Amino acid sequence: MTDDRRIFADDDTQRKVVFPWRRTVSMCWANVRNRRGRFALTLVCVAIMVAFLMSSMTYHQVLADLAGSSDVHVKAVLEQIGTFTADRASLRKQADQRVWLIVLSSVLCITGITNTMLMSVTERSGEIGTLKCLGALDAYVVRLFLLESLLVGLVGSVGGTLIGWLLGLGQAGVSLEFGLLSPRHLAMPWVGPAPVALAAGTVMTVISAAYPTYVAARMDPVEAMRVEI
Repeated sequence: MTDDRRIFADDDTQRKVVFPWRRTVSMCWANVRNRRGRFALTLVCVAIMVAFLMSSMTYHQVLADLAGSSDVHVKAVLEQIGTFTADRASLRKQADQRVWLIVLSSVLCITGITNTMLMSVTERSGEIGTLKCLGALDAYVVRLFLLESLLVGLVGSVGGTLIGWLLGLGQAGVSLEFGLLSPRHLAMPWVGPAPVALAAGTVMTVISAAYPTYVAARMDPVEAMRVEI
């Protein structure tokens, strides 16, 4: 094994191997490079979900800002597309529909990411078994998989946020008029919706990886070495 491995004695008999964070990060990066297709699929799932969330928040933030305008032309455009209304029941119904769409898409995305990572765990059974036979603790396996999911979730969330921002502004421009969008409307989404979308995508990916990580950490080293893909 490499020299950056640290071995500690627990009591007088049990020996544990603890890998430093530098080694963990390098292994995560190597796994991402070696399994580009698998991680690309996860990135796409995260990016789609975050893009949908970001575009919805951007679009409705622009509408909410324009709804507070006293300009007659702006109000006329909003009334034309049916978004300018004082009916609270109608506004509540629209908000509920948006929430349900976001929840359903989140569930589908989490299911897809979890399935993809479970397949990754199965493919890497031999690698996990080797690490455990060399003395790696369950905590190290958990750290390895969660760090990978965090990396993929962050990258996918950044891409999804950018795409969703463009889609949200495009939807607002097509539904209303591009001339109504000021530079302030272009920058507004990066104050509120963008951090929410980034956090939601990253957290969602880590949550999706929780069960596959548990499966990987609980693998018996000998049985893991026998698995054939």
